[in-house]
Amino acid sequence: MNSLRVVAIPTELAEAVRKNATDPQFGFPVHTAGAGAGWPCRHCLDWIAEGKERATLFTLDPFAGVEKLPLPGPVYVHADGCARYPENAGIPMKLMSSPRTLNAYGRGRRLVAQEYVDFANAEATIERLFVRPSVDYVHVRSTTAGCYTFRLERVADLK
Repeated sequence: MNSLRVVAIPTELAEAVRKNATDPQFGFPVHTAGAGAGWPCRHCLDWIAEGKERATLFTLDPFAGVEKLPLPGPVYVHADGCARYPENAGIPMKLMSSPRTLNAYGRGRRLVAQEYVDFANAEATIERLFVRPSVDYVHVRSTTAGCYTFRLERVADLK
């Protein structure tokens, strides 16, 4: 799976949310509190430790700068900072330990395929989706909450 890059939210976005207490896309206020169970950080792509770390909840449009039609929703980042997940580090399997929905898109935000996965079949399903020439990128979302987690792209798609 080295032919894929994993795209977490940009560091500049995470830092702006933490610093300004509003999301920079819509200006909505953020909420920071102790983390609950099963809250993934969209910047480091790891779990925010329940009862040990703080989480900042904000509104994110994962299509911003990529497609015209928005699809905003709630996401978390570590409130006290973290390092961004490396784009070449492979699929963050820690987050795949809970059910995920893979939304495969073609240009123009056209939904080409949707697959429901768990830890056992995530990698094989992702590989199968990217074999399809009509798939330009994949959004990985929580199946239980529906919220955006991260984006997958072909390395060849880098500009």
